[in-house]
Order: sequence, then C-alpha cells, then structure tokens
Amino acid sequence: MVPPYWFFGFDSLMEFIAFGIAIAVAFQAMKGYILAKERTLLYLNFSFVLLGAGLLVDGLASLIVLLSRFHRGFLFLSAVGYTVSFAAQALAYGILVFAYLKQTRFWSGQVAMAALPLILFEHNPVTELILVFLLVYIATQTGMNYSASRTTNSLLVFGAFTSLAIGHVFFLLFTVAPVFFPFGHIAQLFGFLLLLAMLFRVNQPQ
Repeated sequence: MVPPYWFFGFDSLMEFIAFGIAIAVAFQAMKGYILAKERTLLYLNFSFVLLGAGLLVDGLASLIVLLSRFHRGFLFLSAVGYTVSFAAQALAYGILVFAYLKQTRFWSGQVAMAALPLILFEHNPVTELILVFLLVYIATQTGMNYSASRTTNSLLVFGAFTSLAIGHVFFLLFTVAPVFFPFGHIAQLFGFLLLLAMLFRVNQPQ
C-alpha cells in the first residue's frame, strides 16, 4: 500500500528527523562502548547505524517521488525506499534480539540465516508484523530488566522500545486506515529520543 500523496512530504520530513536522531544514538552508543566496554552498546551502535541508513534512503525516495510530482517513472522508488528501510530495520532489531538471546543463554551460536528473495515491498501487514514481533520481544526483555533493576536508565530503554513497538503497530494499522500513519512516525521519534536521553545519562562524567 502506497501512502496517500499528501503524506509523502510528511513522511520524508519525519524520516530525515529520525535519521538525525538515529545517527546521534549510534554516536552516543559508540562513545559509551569506548568508555565502558559494554558490548550491548556496540550492538546498539550497529543497529542504529543500520536504522539511520534505512531511514535516509526511504526519506530520499519519498522526497524524489514528491519532487517529481508523482511522475509514473519515479513511483517505483517508494517501493525501493520502503524495502531498504524494512530490511535495515529487520536486521537492526534482529541484532538486538541476538544480543538479548546471548544474554539469556538461549543462543546456541549456530544461526541458520534464510536469504531473503529480492522483492520490492510496499507498506503491508506482513512486513510490519515482522517488525512488531521483533520489537515486542525486545520491549519484553527490557521490561524484565527494568523490573529487576528499577533504574532510570532501564526505564528509559523499556519506554523507548515500547514506543517503537507501538509505532509499528500504528504503521500496521495504517495499512487499513491512513489516519494512523503520522502517529507511527511520532511514536518512532519518541522512542529514538528516549534512547538518546538514556545514552546521554550513561555518558555523563561520574
């Protein structure tokens, strides 16, 4: 499902903003890893570099479609941008799931990776359900971490991934009702900002 034409400008703007925040999160995560040598922060850095790259590509694709005044020859870029963004998100959140599986000792060390066929996706329920599944798992793990530690940082991480999961639920609902599209972007930005706030706290001099 292609977003309504009047959403393309909003979509592009929100993804450029999200790209900036994602790169800031990646930078702060790497800074924290250098200081603390906490491997989870390295995984977070990898994930948000991927997320940022995917958001940038999708935002640029939407902008080109908008600037072309929806010329038929450029409309396919919407599918290209979303496909790249979906692949980047699935890989990024998959890295974080891998990190939590390692922590909980459920990871055997042998991973069977299925190669994705080269298919261009529009916004659709299947891809969003995959992302919701990954984010709900991460949000559940961070929620359990918060229940055990009761720290502000763990609360911010839990809130961040819960917000990202809610954002993708809105993107899922968008496939049947376009009104949910802006709410998905807002929830996603809020989740990124919560993670950035947590990293600023972690990187503060003691």
